[in-house]
Amino acid sequence: MTDAEPAMDTPTDKPSGPQGFLRMRWWLLVRAMARFETTMFLRTRYSQPKMVAIGVVGSFCLAVYYPVWAYLFPQPYENLPMRLVCSATFIPLALLPWWPRRLRTHLPTYWYFAMTVAMPFFVGYMTLRNATPAWLMTHLACIMLLMMLFDLVSFLLVFSLGSLLAGLVFVLSPEAHLHTRTMLEYIPLLLFGMVGGATCTVSSNMAEQSRIDALTAASNNIAHELRTPLGSLRIAARAVARYMPDLIRSHRLAEGEGLAVPEMRAQNLHALERSIGVMEREVTYANTIIDMLLLSARPIGEVPLSRLQARECVEQALRRFPYGSRSERDRITLSPLGDFPLYGEESLVVHVLFNLLRNALFHTDRAGKGDIRVIIEPAEGVNRIRVHDTGPGIPADVLPRVFNRFYSYSSDSAGTGAITGLGIGLAFCRAAMEHMGGGIACRTELGEFTEFTLTFPHSEPGDRQ
Repeated sequence: MTDAEPAMDTPTDKPSGPQGFLRMRWWLLVRAMARFETTMFLRTRYSQPKMVAIGVVGSFCLAVYYPVWAYLFPQPYENLPMRLVCSATFIPLALLPWWPRRLRTHLPTYWYFAMTVAMPFFVGYMTLRNATPAWLMTHLACIMLLMMLFDLVSFLLVFSLGSLLAGLVFVLSPEAHLHTRTMLEYIPLLLFGMVGGATCTVSSNMAEQSRIDALTAASNNIAHELRTPLGSLRIAARAVARYMPDLIRSHRLAEGEGLAVPEMRAQNLHALERSIGVMEREVTYANTIIDMLLLSARPIGEVPLSRLQARECVEQALRRFPYGSRSERDRITLSPLGDFPLYGEESLVVHVLFNLLRNALFHTDRAGKGDIRVIIEPAEGVNRIRVHDTGPGIPADVLPRVFNRFYSYSSDSAGTGAITGLGIGLAFCRAAMEHMGGGIACRTELGEFTEFTLTFPHSEPGDRQ
């Protein structure tokens, strides 16, 4: 069984004293590490299409440039074993398409390791040993490349760690001699390049955020504009449903009296009746999606909380969910027992459940198997709502990322890199649960099941969040 806690739960009790202080500090540290790991993954994901090319070029160039600097344009210092070791770190990146799934979980860590060893460490060490124009330019070019591949914080981490290791190895190396004047002259150029690169990175991030804000505003406008035609379509469908029985009855009476009326087959009448139901379901589904998009775009911190009952929220979600068919509704069962009070916002809880149900139905439909159970569990520590499906499960390399914003995965697109959705549903669920003082976690076993657990702190009388 594979278990994971991609979203860390906030401590639900109120610790006091030294033990509580240490526990809170530990939670903050774990939270910070989780945030950094998420940043590592996102930056790795954006760089992934380039990794094979970087792996091929890096492994080839590090090896080929040895005779260039050793014989064609001799440098004061060369180190073939170190060069070959660093060249070898690029080879797994060149072979990335053949990585097994269980190893892809460690790709972000290996990516950061390879880039740290091959660039700031190796190039930095060789620059310190040689201090020639060729190596100074190589070092500056590597800095620019790192800035293009990483965000500012990750760049500073990789550059600082690699440079410190290079400096340490240089100090410990026999016969190492620092070219003080040359390195002092190089420092202003290095700082200029880093500041310029950081400025460009910040400008690029600001432009990207502006595009996201513009897309969000446009999506909100489109969602609001769609309300009117959807409402008109629903009114029209209900009008047709209301008067169709009278029209059919009148047609049959006319046929019985021998009047000249067009022939109408029974299957055509059934198809017409079904189409009205389809129209109603599609309008309901579209309105639900619009509600979810608008709720996701709204700052969740502004949503007020009140006292609710878990079972009432779950039953409302199951009642209002826009099922595509009767069989979809029949595949979902609710535990007959269990209830607890919680502080939250009804639409937030309902739409969190909507997201989980929609994902479970989508993946079980694609897999052609699976039922869904919703379990309400009051407990002494924290109260829980579990959504369990016996579908295809989630691969180990995907599981830690499912709550990342704009990350999307489908079991039938494994290994293709295809994006199958916007990737905002589970990120919204995490933000909503954290706003309500709870958390969300996932555990799964590939090919067997997937289970999302919503945790809610105990609501004490008089609590308000």
